[in-house]
Amino acid sequence: MAETKKAVLMMHTDQAQGELWQAALVTQQLDVIWENNSLDLVQYLEKCDRQKLPSLLIVDMAIKSPSSETLQSSSVCQWLTKQKVATKVVLFNPRQEKIKDIEHNWALRRGAADILPRLSPENLMAEVARVTALIGCSLISQPLEKIARSLGASPESLQVRGSDLLDGSEINATSKSESKPNQKSDGEDVVMYRGVRIRR
Repeated sequence: MAETKKAVLMMHTDQAQGELWQAALVTQQLDVIWENNSLDLVQYLEKCDRQKLPSLLIVDMAIKSPSSETLQSSSVCQWLTKQKVATKVVLFNPRQEKIKDIEHNWALRRGAADILPRLSPENLMAEVARVTALIGCSLISQPLEKIARSLGASPESLQVRGSDLLDGSEINATSKSESKPNQKSDGEDVVMYRGVRIRR
């Protein structure tokens, strides 16, 4: 009996980025579902059979719930944590070429497995490698290299380093073990990001 393909559900605000993600993930033999931004993702997941939940959600972090001003990413992360299901959430920021440390820490504290920047020819291989590693799939590099080359990627960007394959727990451990420069006299350097206190 053939093994069932792992499913990835995506929600994007940027059409071109959504198309690039879809093309890249399909090359990895994943079942890609691209949902409309107006979908209430928590309601959608509540109606799914537990055995048929997607392995991964890739959600643009700016998408709000249709019924409130709450970010879908926050609601979904909270719901998955309460339900104790294996589905992982990767947040996506198509407006940034590089994710800032504060944004990364905010995403991890929300319950996301990772947060990724805008896809480009240079980072396509590395970012897709991070996503496939999170759901336990081996990277199928040849078709991805073809896509990256067609977009004008440099040969160096087609190399995937081991550091690109960190899973969420390793990333979390890394961020916790980083030194805390510029500590205030009270022993903490805390900043607010999107309504969440984050310790640097």
